[in-house]
Amino acid sequence: MRKKNNIKWKLIIAVLLIICIVAIIVMISGNKVKYEGSGRSGLWVSNLEKSDKTSIGPNYFLNLYWQGSKKDEKRTVVERITLYVDGKKYQDDNINEYDLSEYTGEEMPGGGHMEDHIATSDYMPEDEVIGHDVLVKVEWKTGQKKQTEEIILHKKPWYKR
Repeated sequence: MRKKNNIKWKLIIAVLLIICIVAIIVMISGNKVKYEGSGRSGLWVSNLEKSDKTSIGPNYFLNLYWQGSKKDEKRTVVERITLYVDGKKYQDDNINEYDLSEYTGEEMPGGGHMEDHIATSDYMPEDEVIGHDVLVKVEWKTGQKKQTEEIILHKKPWYKR
């Protein structure tokens, strides 16, 4: 009788251990965001996110989020987003200006919601950005005031993913 109880407890412990291991693996591999950071002013947050489009291999894109006031958001235009990898200019997105009034996350009159962030620098191969020093430089103007901010992206620890 005692042997059956002993085996039963060992089986329960083994099952719980397997469940914990599976949960940890899911937490580590489940999140797409690998690098993130915020500027000194607190107005911007940025991250690198893994793309679902993997036909060309693992690749990433850049997200940029405004953290400032709603009032300023309506008057702010991002003029340039420049990505640096290991101190060298990797990509310069000065093709378009981004009017933040179009990225408020608000509900649209016809239904649905606006994006709440700017997504740019698509299709960056994993080996060109992951494991490297990544910096984002944002140039914008709010009204007539021009500003620049650099955001250093840090690798997210596995337990925060």
